[in-house]
Amino acid sequence: MLWLVQRGMTFLTRPGEGPSFPYAGQPMHVLAGMTEPAGFAAMEITVPAYFAGPIPHSHDDFDEAIYVLDGQLRVIGDQALEAGPGAMFTAPRGHRHGFSNPHDAAARVLGIWVPAAPALAFMQDIGAALVPGVPPDPAQMRKLYARHASRILP
Repeated sequence: MLWLVQRGMTFLTRPGEGPSFPYAGQPMHVLAGMTEPAGFAAMEITVPAYFAGPIPHSHDDFDEAIYVLDGQLRVIGDQALEAGPGAMFTAPRGHRHGFSNPHDAAARVLGIWVPAAPALAFMQDIGAALVPGVPPDPAQMRKLYARHASRILP
């Protein structure tokens, strides 16, 4: 199935087309970054209800932003704040951040990372290690984060 349509410099990924990989038991749909355009990655993610989220952390090799499409998230930077539809949470390289969904409904978000390659590699590894309803194992997470130039910062 053709998932990427190119016309000049325009690329189109339609809903349900394109690659995906698991993140906390949910499919993470890659909208951009696996092939072209390679400068950034964009993914649609469903964050399950009561998801503990990743341990607060920072990245050295990429910037991250989360835009809430539906539902609510708790985002963590300098403090924990609630983010609803239309809210965007940004985490530049080196800045501590995290998120969770302590609510009784799933949230749907658009994640954006720059540059694409190191972020996609990180998200694939971390997504496979995170299990809904189970707090992340700090020792396992530390190893995975270190492999991707990232640090756990509780």
